[in-house]
Amino acid sequence: MSESLTAQQLLRIRSKLETVVNEQPNSRNAESAQAALQRMRSGEYGYCIECGDEISAARLAAKPDVALCVDCQALKDEEEDA
Repeated sequence: MSESLTAQQLLRIRSKLETVVNEQPNSRNAESAQAALQRMRSGEYGYCIECGDEISAARLAAKPDVALCVDCQALKDEEEDA
């Protein structure tokens, strides 16, 4: 799990993700939040699923379900625009 996040930050993020899962079941947001919770359970939360680099704490705080670092997200966005 990402070393740059404090235990308190992780608890807040987990709570936000659980709220999304509970309040928006069967939505795309809930699926993304559930995947983030699974990454938390497996110790992979806070690391990019593409390159393995650590995702910044600020990015995770802003978008708790994010799975890609800024660089990999930019590449994905470029591919989708092409």
